[in-house]
Amino acid sequence: MVKITCLHTAQVHVDRFDGLFAAQGWDGALDHIVRPDLLARAQADGIEAVAEDLHTLLEGAEGVDAVLCTCSTLGPLVDRFDRPTVLRIDRPAMTAAAAYPDVLIAVCLESTRSASLALFEDCAKGTAAQAQVVICPAAWPHFEAGDMNAFYRQIAQSVGQAVIAAPQTACIVLAQASMQGAAMLLSDMGVPVLATPVLAVRQAIRIARQAPA
Repeated sequence: MVKITCLHTAQVHVDRFDGLFAAQGWDGALDHIVRPDLLARAQADGIEAVAEDLHTLLEGAEGVDAVLCTCSTLGPLVDRFDRPTVLRIDRPAMTAAAAYPDVLIAVCLESTRSASLALFEDCAKGTAAQAQVVICPAAWPHFEAGDMNAFYRQIAQSVGQAVIAAPQTACIVLAQASMQGAAMLLSDMGVPVLATPVLAVRQAIRIARQAPA
């Protein structure tokens, strides 16, 4: 049976991604590895502090047709692993965003800022697209407390203010998987709002189905 493994840094993503894969018609095997310690250490000491552990995890994913890492902070380490069956969650959304001239990238963690911007710049090579990053630091404590409605409202407030300050914005990217629920609160912005999970799930399914039998 075709199999996908998701690597998360928060338990809340397990049920959410089960639902996302089901909504895309995934009928293969799906399992989850949850390692909140990787994000905690990356935030405290930088991503290099977890590089070896992440590499070991990815190397150990044998018998799997695709691996989806759902933590944007760890994205640069996933790219470094350089295996076509291993996908960082934000790459499909950043690839789509690069088609727009002025992009607003929203993140909640400072540790994600440089990783998200560097990925966008990589995806936008050869285009005139440019991006700015807005950080929503007041939102993250709500996520940690499990108050997702307050989390989404705070993101929408921060992003809305940023769009008012940058009226040339042509596209918004919610760069962290946890931010997806804020998209519905930004539907009146008049520009596309790209959330990373759905696009990444679709790409992971394509990768898995194309893997050699």
